[in-house]
Amino acid sequence: MGVKYMYDVIIIGMGPSGMSAALYAKRSNMNTLIIEKNCPGGLVNTTNRVENYLGFGSISGPDLAFKMFSHIKEADIPYKIEEVKSITKEENVFKIITPKNEYTSKTVILSSGRQPKVNDFEKTIKNLNISRCAICDAPLYKGKDVLVLGGGDSAVEESIYLSNIANKVYIVNRSDIKRKEELTSFKNIKVLENSVIDDISFDEVYTVKIKESLIKVHGIFSYIGFEPSNNYLNALNLKQDNGYVVTNDGVTNIDGLFACGDIIKKEVYQISTAVSEGAICGLKAGKYVRSVNK
Repeated sequence: MGVKYMYDVIIIGMGPSGMSAALYAKRSNMNTLIIEKNCPGGLVNTTNRVENYLGFGSISGPDLAFKMFSHIKEADIPYKIEEVKSITKEENVFKIITPKNEYTSKTVILSSGRQPKVNDFEKTIKNLNISRCAICDAPLYKGKDVLVLGGGDSAVEESIYLSNIANKVYIVNRSDIKRKEELTSFKNIKVLENSVIDDISFDEVYTVKIKESLIKVHGIFSYIGFEPSNNYLNALNLKQDNGYVVTNDGVTNIDGLFACGDIIKKEVYQISTAVSEGAICGLKAGKYVRSVNK
């Protein structure tokens, strides 16, 4: 275990909400640190195109994530690429444990976001390598057949993206598929709605059984939804709703603990709302630190 560190504000997660929170905290003259287990930008990195973020028109997800990260570096905000294992609070001080270090802070902002759900058959079938990022992995399947699981907007957008690279795209969902008419306008996309996968086997290619049909594909992409990244919060008596942190305008039921972005319970999960929530939390964390320092 490394040396203890003391900060005014520690932000867990480096997606849009976390980076926004860090920027506002730093500009409030707070001693600020971000801890991120993967790469800056979070799920934005897996998004093909972002077309509803004000000021950019149309921009790729990785490019937008890089611009946000560049802003953080220009602001000279320190960050660590480490996975947070637990958070505890003792005598108004938060203790954050990672495999490498132990950090202490007067406040913490939770912004660890969401992660893709895991299909049940992934846990039981060997050699099943499912992708969740078309922009990352589509080049591996150039001119080949692929299958997309899911029927929401993400599944639709990624299927369209894959259709420009793959030979054929099967999109499968257990219920209706959104924007079905749009999908059927692509000659190499086949829509299989109200369908479930009965079995999958692998021998150089995947053989997927759906009802009485067998479909052979080289790759499988999954977009069946998300769940909050909250496994490090078990030691806190934190109010949650189905795993999502419950807040009142960024404020949790624990003094000095704030939350923003996709980890919180809310109606709209968008980059724009995440950035706004991060700004609010950064400002409120600064106000909290100033109050306890009096």
